[in-house]
Amino acid sequence: MISAVVPTLNEAGRIGALVAMLREQVDEVIVSDGGSTDGTATNAAQAGARVVTGSAGRGAQLDRGAAHASGDRLWFVHADSTPSVGSGAALRGAAGPWGCFRTRIASRDVRLLLTGWVMTQRAVRTGACTGDMGIWADRCFYERVGGFGPLPALEDLAFSDRARAIAPAEVLAPVLETSARRWTERGVTRTMLQMWMIRLGYRVGIDPMRLARGYHPVST
Repeated sequence: MISAVVPTLNEAGRIGALVAMLREQVDEVIVSDGGSTDGTATNAAQAGARVVTGSAGRGAQLDRGAAHASGDRLWFVHADSTPSVGSGAALRGAAGPWGCFRTRIASRDVRLLLTGWVMTQRAVRTGACTGDMGIWADRCFYERVGGFGPLPALEDLAFSDRARAIAPAEVLAPVLETSARRWTERGVTRTMLQMWMIRLGYRVGIDPMRLARGYHPVST
């Protein structure tokens, strides 16, 4: 059984369509809301998701959603993602205990198209999966890794590092498209530089909680 877990914060305009797409491919959709004020929780429930609520913070929301999920394979999907047809079948056929999907950023901007390609190649070669890529894991493996933890950001890098130290990531072929909004709303080059600097800071050992204070995602 596959459960999709979607963390949300003020995603009323998108969540209904995403839940509908996910329900066509998985057995259960859990929306873990961090206190939306725009009707996100209502729209998600009306679309057929099970909604759990609590404090905001992506890591905590992901773990809270996983705790309420029934599936033995968990798929963590950002609210601004669009899964391809065949994603559910790929998840069911995956042989490894964890991984992610190939990704594409929904933009004609060459910089963003290249970024999506680099993200995919990095995951294939090193197992460094990010949240935009729809991280998935068998429940027993997710628990062995320790879940995502309470980080408000960078939880995907921390999880990926712990996971690939135990088993290689399996990068599934269906493309998971992610919105370009977090790049375009603040400027593509500026946002790319910020993300690279934060990632570098994480790699050289700066406290993730400190780095997270400088990271302001458009949504969870």
